[in-house]
Amino acid sequence: MLPDMAHRNQGIAVFLLAFSFIAWFQQPVAAQDDSTLRVSLQSRVPSTENGVPAGTFVIHQEIQHWNPEETAIIVCDMWNQHWCQGATSRVAEMAPRMNEVLTIARKQGVTIVHAPSDTLKWYEDHPARKRAQQFRDPDVEKRLGRGNLESEAGGEWPIDQSDEGCDCTPTCPLGQPWKHQIETLTILDEDLISDSGVEIGSYFEEKGIKNVILMGVHTNMCVIGRSFGLRNMSRLGMNVVLMRDLTDTMYNSKSAPFVSHFTGNSLIQEYIETYVCPSMVSTDFTGQKQFRFKDDPRPLVAFVTAENEYRTNQRFHEFAHELLLTQGVNCDFAAGTQSITDPGRHNIENLQILQDAGLVFLSVRRRALEAEKMNAVRDYVNSGKPLVGIRTASHAFSVNERIADNLVTWDNFDQEVWGGNYTGHLRNSETQVSLVPGMESHPLLKGLDPGGFTSSGSLYQCRPLAPDTQVLLLGTLPGAPQEPVLWINHRPNGIAIYTSLGHGDDWNEPNFRQLMLNMVDTAFSDH
Repeated sequence: MLPDMAHRNQGIAVFLLAFSFIAWFQQPVAAQDDSTLRVSLQSRVPSTENGVPAGTFVIHQEIQHWNPEETAIIVCDMWNQHWCQGATSRVAEMAPRMNEVLTIARKQGVTIVHAPSDTLKWYEDHPARKRAQQFRDPDVEKRLGRGNLESEAGGEWPIDQSDEGCDCTPTCPLGQPWKHQIETLTILDEDLISDSGVEIGSYFEEKGIKNVILMGVHTNMCVIGRSFGLRNMSRLGMNVVLMRDLTDTMYNSKSAPFVSHFTGNSLIQEYIETYVCPSMVSTDFTGQKQFRFKDDPRPLVAFVTAENEYRTNQRFHEFAHELLLTQGVNCDFAAGTQSITDPGRHNIENLQILQDAGLVFLSVRRRALEAEKMNAVRDYVNSGKPLVGIRTASHAFSVNERIADNLVTWDNFDQEVWGGNYTGHLRNSETQVSLVPGMESHPLLKGLDPGGFTSSGSLYQCRPLAPDTQVLLLGTLPGAPQEPVLWINHRPNGIAIYTSLGHGDDWNEPNFRQLMLNMVDTAFSDH
């Protein structure tokens, strides 16, 4: 049957708009056209959902297309030597990837600013230093400031850095051993060298630069607070972004909140995304998966979310924060738009994180993807590593509409991955959940009330299940057959765990929360 006119127009609109969103992490700097840079920005923005408490944040991904001539990268304090040996080694480890980004960006027409503070005498005769010295606008100087932005009101700084953040044993002696920028980073005559927010900001305004990326060290000190740092670029009205995988934090794990150095770095990035500016990863320039420090031992939990009913872009964000603080894991997000009517809804950003993930939580509803992106999902599904599906994941990639030719679906995802058979859901507002008799000691049910609990969501109809599934929880309604609400599918190439629970309010239920923690504990029980 032919679609009605509204659906036909919507399909055409999706088809046409899809071409402006064609990008994939294996392609360097995918562009809207030959002259623009396509970047994917991640931020944590206040929820607009009705009924959620004030101060509730959600993960938000936004695609922007930048004119390279209106774009600059500032490299902050990548010195040849830091007073902290650990900091020095991490700078040296980051520098080759950073130089690769700078080389690609420079060729695209992006302005490169080297800002190795307190070392400018070393560069006094360099053309890049002399160029920067030509710009000093008094109006720019007046607009620069110190301290927090207004947007940070109510934000709580996530780490104690009062001891200056050296994580070495024994603690390194303070000093100023730096002489110049680390030599791994190439400086060309066409670049700028400055540690002055006045000079840099004046140059940007003179040349019409609007988009500014900060990379370098240290995120919680110089990157955010220098006169050319994130806060002051924001004060100047720049579209400022942190490149979160090419930065490091000065944090001592012996200080509050008593997490690893690398988790301290993650917490600062989370703070910046919430209160200061969005972040991005080097993938948008290099086409490689994002940089990761070799000594970061944390297994990665990846959260994939693109649905409009159950607030998983909020609940995953909150759960990931809890995991960072308590479970010794790293967390990252691949997100699509929440709106089912958004013309760009058939897209999920940041899927390159699946390459490093040791566990994936998936909550997606009726999205098609470009073939390469769907292949990334397939690769993870076939990797043998654990996958957890939340509620709408049963119909994650099944789409009941006309889609663009460059998009693909996975209509049998439920049957092939979860071993389920979703056919809809009942119209109840609550479901009684009980443990399957004999399964009380299963690791996934550890700590759950043996008497069961109440879910805030309607009951999904999922039967019959595949023969190799193991049901752990059942859902019951008066006058209706019981339905499985949590099961494990023992696939030849690894387990897949699915639960039809996961209504937004289920996360307030201690038993559901414990179930989610058990998923993580079970996945990384060997660590």
